[in-house]
Amino acid sequence: MMRLATIFALLFTALASAQEGAKGDLKVRFLAERVPADLGQVVMATDKAKSTAFDLPIHNLSEPQSAPARAFAVKQVGKDASLATVTLPDAGKSFIVILIPAATGYTPVVITANDPSFKAGDVYFYNHGDKPVLGYVGTATFVLAPGKGQILTPKGAKENTYYDVGFGVREKEGDRALSTTRWPVDDKQRAYVFFFVNPTTKRLDFRAVDEFVEPEKKEGT
Repeated sequence: MMRLATIFALLFTALASAQEGAKGDLKVRFLAERVPADLGQVVMATDKAKSTAFDLPIHNLSEPQSAPARAFAVKQVGKDASLATVTLPDAGKSFIVILIPAATGYTPVVITANDPSFKAGDVYFYNHGDKPVLGYVGTATFVLAPGKGQILTPKGAKENTYYDVGFGVREKEGDRALSTTRWPVDDKQRAYVFFFVNPTTKRLDFRAVDEFVEPEKKEGT
């Protein structure tokens, strides 16, 4: 009986150690649509642990941060109130968390960093506006209702060097153009595009953030 109890104790200890090791392997990069001027630094926190403090960037993804667990809160340094509650998927160790402003704090959008459906060259669109948005990147098109996100793979590059790109907003009177431009073909970056109501103009606006994607390592290199 004592031997069985000892075996169970050893198994429990090994399992606990493995889980703690798995937590330490979890890496998260953050990108916020916007942040208040007085936000300061934030941490990822659970009841028992928290990460080192870091800034929430809006123009680029943060450096990879070690998450204390797969479920955690994002909090301002020195404050107890939660800005966002994040739950990472059960599978994977590297994630991107996009923080969309909500009535209080943020709504998190979690993307697995090596998601095969979100490759270099792709674009993740999120509509945080109050009206449907639509657009095209080359010949690939999208329509997004408010509060929705979508990954788009551009197609139909001109001369294999650039895409014609256009965005618009769907209103009662009809579709209104927001922007037309050209994007170069780039197989080393993927992009995030936020549509939102500009707090100054009160009209729908957008901004884009690029992320460099490390090329896959080939065997023997």
